[in-house]
Amino acid sequence: MDVYCSRCGEPYDVFSLTDDMTKEERADFHAGRGCPCCRNTPDDAIDLSERQKDLLTVQSALKTVLGDDIDGLAAELEDLGF
Repeated sequence: MDVYCSRCGEPYDVFSLTDDMTKEERADFHAGRGCPCCRNTPDDAIDLSERQKDLLTVQSALKTVLGDDIDGLAAELEDLGF
């Protein structure tokens, strides 16, 4: 089950958030400052498709409801077909 970077839409398995990212990368990811793929990329260089924009809008709304429940967020996104 995946969650997505709020800047570039890159999918990340829930386990990679704890196993593959450093504390700083994880903090940036959760704060919406990007992931290892887009951390040093200017905002104007990131081009999202309409589907990615929709996905990130839905993810943002779910994060508001679910808070820090990353497993729940990933499950809800999967149930919605993302």
